[in-house]
Amino acid sequence: MEQTKKTSKVRVFFDEVVAELKKVTWPGKRELYGATVVVLVVVIFLSIGVGVVDALLGKIMQLLILIGT
Repeated sequence: MEQTKKTSKVRVFFDEVVAELKKVTWPGKRELYGATVVVLVVVIFLSIGVGVVDALLGKIMQLLILIGT
């Protein structure tokens, strides 16, 4: 009896998931391409920014270590 309740709860859950997925408006090919390009450009710029900051902080640390010795 207990197993039947669990099985029916799981079945109801998945039925609700399918119903919600049918309500989703999926992006078209062009919109998906545009969003992908935006993400890649942002990732590239942020990577360059983090690299520059890392290099600057590395040079500052080298100078501090050099001054401290």
